[in-house]
Amino acid sequence: MNEEMNIYKLLDRLDEEITNGKKVALTGKILVDGDVISDCVTDIRMNLPDIIKKASQIAAERNKIITQAKDDASAGLARAKEKCDQMLTEANDIATKATTDAKNDATELIAKASEKAKQLVDDAQAQAQFMISESEVVKNSEEYAESLKQKAEEDSTSLIEAAQRKADEIMSSASAWSEDIKTKTNTYVEQLLKSTDEVLVRNINDIRKLRNSFQSISNPENN
Repeated sequence: MNEEMNIYKLLDRLDEEITNGKKVALTGKILVDGDVISDCVTDIRMNLPDIIKKASQIAAERNKIITQAKDDASAGLARAKEKCDQMLTEANDIATKATTDAKNDATELIAKASEKAKQLVDDAQAQAQFMISESEVVKNSEEYAESLKQKAEEDSTSLIEAAQRKADEIMSSASAWSEDIKTKTNTYVEQLLKSTDEVLVRNINDIRKLRNSFQSISNPENN
């Protein structure tokens, strides 16, 4: 209470100094004693109530906490985004490599099967030609040679079909594995973003509590 009385007196002194100051002609300005004004301001500062000083300290601390919270939130979001981008990139790379490897394996398998089938047909044709040339007088030799050729063609077709089925199985497995990797990565990213969001909400709530505390101190008559 004494501090408040001192401040009122000092304010009265300032008001008196301004009221009694000399007016400057044609300017509307007033000349006052700068030393008196400076002394009054210094005394007012020295007689400020503790609650005002404490409020100023709390306001400064509040600004510091808010700034730190914003910096932490920005850094957290940046780290989360960087981690998400990295994981998505790695997942896409793994899925792409798996698909490419499966496609290459399937292509190689089909090529080998085709080559082997062609070799079977060529061998059968050579054997049939040999039998015909050696047994032109024997009709059955030509029929037998034709049956060999037909069987070779059937075997080659079966071999190619089996290779194609195996290639399809490889591609299907690779695609399923790729999708599984992407799904798990997206789930982890969602959890990471959710956790970051919860941290931000807690920081905002802490700031609101600090602001309410500051308002309670600044306006004690409302309590």
